[in-house]
Amino acid sequence: MDWKDLSGFDEKYAKVRIREHKTFGGKVVEVLYGAKDENGNPVMAREGADDGHGRWFGIDINGDHRMFSLQKPASEGGEIEYATESGDHALEDMENTIIRKQEICRELLGILNSNESDSMQERISALEEEWNGLKDWNTPKEENFAKRYAQLMDEFAHHQNVIKQNVLDKQAIVEKAKELAESTSWKTAQQGFENLLKELKNIGSAGSLDDEIYQQFKEARSAFNKKRSEYFSQLDEIRAASKVKKEELIGQAKEVLENKNFKAATDKMNALMEEWKKAGSSGRDFDDILWEQFNGIRKEFFDKRKAFYNEMREAQKKSSEIKNSLIEEVRKIVENADFSKDITERMKEIDKEWKAAGFSGKEINDALWETFKEVKNQFWDAKHANSQDRFREIISRKEDTLKKIRTEIDDLQVKEYETEDYDRIHSIQKRIEEKKVTAESIENDIKELNEKLDKQ
Repeated sequence: MDWKDLSGFDEKYAKVRIREHKTFGGKVVEVLYGAKDENGNPVMAREGADDGHGRWFGIDINGDHRMFSLQKPASEGGEIEYATESGDHALEDMENTIIRKQEICRELLGILNSNESDSMQERISALEEEWNGLKDWNTPKEENFAKRYAQLMDEFAHHQNVIKQNVLDKQAIVEKAKELAESTSWKTAQQGFENLLKELKNIGSAGSLDDEIYQQFKEARSAFNKKRSEYFSQLDEIRAASKVKKEELIGQAKEVLENKNFKAATDKMNALMEEWKKAGSSGRDFDDILWEQFNGIRKEFFDKRKAFYNEMREAQKKSSEIKNSLIEEVRKIVENADFSKDITERMKEIDKEWKAAGFSGKEINDALWETFKEVKNQFWDAKHANSQDRFREIISRKEDTLKKIRTEIDDLQVKEYETEDYDRIHSIQKRIEEKKVTAESIENDIKELNEKLDKQ
């Protein structure tokens, strides 16, 4: 290496010492310069000599010079500058740091290979904290160790993810075991536990939870075995109780058979079926007989329900057809604008026939009624208007008649005045009184008609 390659230095008397350093993969460089003799002339610096020389100390990594310390020559004041917080111990600290990083990588590898899941997380977390606290000297060796460290931490993260998934998988098996522990299908459940145990063993480590999970599985299996043992030790008693229970369910099923509320009856019948499943075995001598009775009642019920709903749908269909026919009949009556007594009576009969038609089903019944009500109102509104017109016409005719009678009374009164014949006068007066009575009767008729018109 040429001394002049060091930036800021250019002295032919400088003494350069370079040595390889395997720890960080570079070279240690020491430069002695600025030495002078007693006359103040530049001379070759000598280590340990009192020649006022300065000292540059640092490292060379692939041509990149990094200063650790610089002591200026006595001629420049002799001050010491440090490029790192380690001061005079920079090289030693760097060596120790690099060595420790290598050791951490080795320790990580050893932990991962040991499969000591219980303490792995805690130990690796401690090493991670230590690694993050180490200074980065930016050397090639550190870069290599950093890559190795990152790779090992990735392996650890993967290892932890595998453990987490193993925990979930094993806990799922434990849940299945707990469900299986409630089963009374002894042979099937026993085989189920054998299969679950094989699955449990085939799953890798669950870390510190392994023992706890396996203990939960054992407890579920033990609970099943205990229940099975108790069952077989009390089998006769259990079968007798099962027989009594199934006979009770058969009795209840017969009661359900008489229930006309098919929705509530269906719910009850299904509930009885669930109880039947839980009732257990009554023994070979009774199970088939009891089931035949119970299932026969269920079949009869569901056949009865099917027939009921078929009949109901048919009735609703017929009801719908009748109501649509009545709607069309009313529409034609409205179109014909016939408000005769016979038609009016027919409209009243149609109302009765509508009610007698029954329910048409929840999907269309309300819609049919709204349509029927609309066309009915059209008829009665039109009839009302027609009735008012007829009243007004009658009133108008009676008013004309009244007017004519009053004119006739006026004419007779004139004739009475002009006549001197007593008999004729008497005759005219009698006619006048008769017409007044008639007029009064017509006035009363007009009054009554107007009152009726106002009430409509």
